[in-house]
Amino acid sequence: MPSFGLPGLFLVGRVFLVVVEAHRGQGGFADSQGWLDRPLQVVAACRARDLPILEIMAQRLAANVPLRALHVVAPDPDCPQIQTRLGGGVHVIPENDFIPGMQMKTLRTLNVPSFPMAAGWYFQQLLKLQFAFVAPEDDYYLIWDADTVPLRPMKFFDAQGRMFLTRATEYHPPYFETYRRLFGADAQRECSFIAQHILVQKSVAREMLGAIEQRVAGEGNWAWKIMRSLPATGNNLFSEYETYGHYLKNHYPDRVVFVDRPWLREGTQSVGGRVPSAKDLERLAGDYDFVAFERAATGWRRLARLLLRR
Repeated sequence: MPSFGLPGLFLVGRVFLVVVEAHRGQGGFADSQGWLDRPLQVVAACRARDLPILEIMAQRLAANVPLRALHVVAPDPDCPQIQTRLGGGVHVIPENDFIPGMQMKTLRTLNVPSFPMAAGWYFQQLLKLQFAFVAPEDDYYLIWDADTVPLRPMKFFDAQGRMFLTRATEYHPPYFETYRRLFGADAQRECSFIAQHILVQKSVAREMLGAIEQRVAGEGNWAWKIMRSLPATGNNLFSEYETYGHYLKNHYPDRVVFVDRPWLREGTQSVGGRVPSAKDLERLAGDYDFVAFERAATGWRRLARLLLRR
């Protein structure tokens, strides 16, 4: 693993974060631009059925992430309920016209494996990438999974303004086949970036999506070209996390620092399939920076429907 000019210091995970904090205000690590606590626009995509965890996420996000505003992209019919439950401080964005030229009803007609059932899974990824075109003067935003609760304070830049990319271990080959199809080059995978969140530099994301529009033949914008570039067989054929993370790493390696954060994907199982209580979250915060409570866990969809009827 490379070092960045400090003898004996390797920029990994929480160790690096502690060292940065210890050197605030000192030569070489002075945070003169306020990078360490730079407030971020945070973007999540969800449905009304996600509300039991989304409400907890929104509360904990404000406490543990430098937050400028939370934006939630959702199906148009779900927006009023989500807005009411989350309150006026959250910006709820109807998804239907968010990506110019693409709507869910037309996306569902594509001849893609597992469609139309899986169309929403792909659409929510494209919606989060579309936020790169919103308020371009603010060049950064944080994609955060709606089913994931931050439990401890987190930072996303070092004192020089380099972006922290959280590393993960997942490896799903179709994601990288799609990357090759989009860019004509190998992703040069060293790790995964599927870690429930990723910091996005809007100008880099727009460049990436523009490159897809230019390179991939056929009609339509970047979103349609991604969908028409998927392999003909298999499931889960595209990841916005792997695509953007590897594009950033490969084209702008000097702008990123890889970090290892302790987190748990099996949060639903750890609390017995129910919505986590404050006591559950306090217990989990002893070990993890953030925990995912995924709907796919057994019984979660039925539990969510019962809670939403209250």
